Amino acid sequence: MKKIKKKNRIAYCGIDCSKCPAYVATEKEQKNVRIKIAKLWSDRENHYESCEISCKGCREPWGKKFRHCANCEVRECARKKLYTSCADCPQYPCTKLNDLLQSLDEKIVRINLDELKCKHKTD
Repeated sequence: MKKIKKKNRIAYCGIDCSKCPAYVATEKEQKNVRIKIAKLWSDRENHYESCEISCKGCREPWGKKFRHCANCEVRECARKKLYTSCADCPQYPCTKLNDLLQSLDEKIVRINLDELKCKHKTD
């Protein structure tokens, strides 16, 4: 049962939501941590309030999403195509995904997606 739960926390792009600070702070109801994350993640282009550091995970259909995840082109694309992840797409990896990965920890995300891709080939 643990594997299923963990699998459900892998975002369409391959991020493990269960390791995201916004997700963890939401799950643990850590108000002070949300304040720190908002300050840490804010920059010239994006300013975050602690109330925005709230996320139930990318694939959670009705839960609140962190602003970036809620507006993510990769997430929107995979959902429209009814894919479980980008690994299901015949165009994997596409330009949208590659652009997103450049701003994330690409090695970890790519490993998650490649594992999912291999699993689909053997199923």
